[in-house]
Amino acid sequence: MTQNNNKNLLDEAVAEAQSNAPIKSQHHISRAPRGTFKLSRSKMNTILALCAMFISAASFYATYLQAKAAQEQVSAAEKQLKTETWPWLQFSYSNFDLDSTQATIRVDIRNSGTGPAIIHYIKYEFDGENYDDVTELMDACCNLNAYQAALSDAQDEESSINYLKKFGWYVSSAPQKVLLADGDSFNIFTMPKSSFNRGLWDKIDEHKSAFKAQACYCSILKQCYITDEKAAIVEVPSCSTTAKNSIKES
Repeated sequence: MTQNNNKNLLDEAVAEAQSNAPIKSQHHISRAPRGTFKLSRSKMNTILALCAMFISAASFYATYLQAKAAQEQVSAAEKQLKTETWPWLQFSYSNFDLDSTQATIRVDIRNSGTGPAIIHYIKYEFDGENYDDVTELMDACCNLNAYQAALSDAQDEESSINYLKKFGWYVSSAPQKVLLADGDSFNIFTMPKSSFNRGLWDKIDEHKSAFKAQACYCSILKQCYITDEKAAIVEVPSCSTTAKNSIKES
């Protein structure tokens, strides 16, 4: 009986304590919804198109740089090849042969370049007239044909004597369509001096500064040039299109 009363008193005390306790209010924190960003289909297509254009432009520029670099390499290789195969022809005139220690008129054309030359033609000029052969030039200057005729007549009268060898001979050549290697020379005209041809020899030697010459030649790469007696060189499209009727001043 006493236990039941105590239990009832305890229950009543707990109930009273609970009824007197402050009621805590529950606060619900509500956050404002964040803003959302959504692309439309047209904007997305525009962005994709711009990206594609940018990638294409970058790719084009990279291709351009590669092509430019390749072109520069090809150009450099062509220039190097041209330099390595460049012929340079020079006329030379001398009036003394060191080997024979004899007064000798000698006209040569020499390749002082780095590659072979194909000589297409040589033309000459004296006193405003043009000539295709060196003997024609010497005859116009100094009556070479008269000298040759006199020697021929003497040879006919006395065939046992070699008058060209005894009284003075000359050699002439026409270097047309001749391949001249670099470092080589081609003899155009040679005349040793003798007591018989002294007058003719001296006359030719006196007029040497009045002679003009011009040669047209091409390299193995078909790059063509014109050179003159002063070694002035001019590049030309081809020797076939170069006028052969006159010699132009350099």
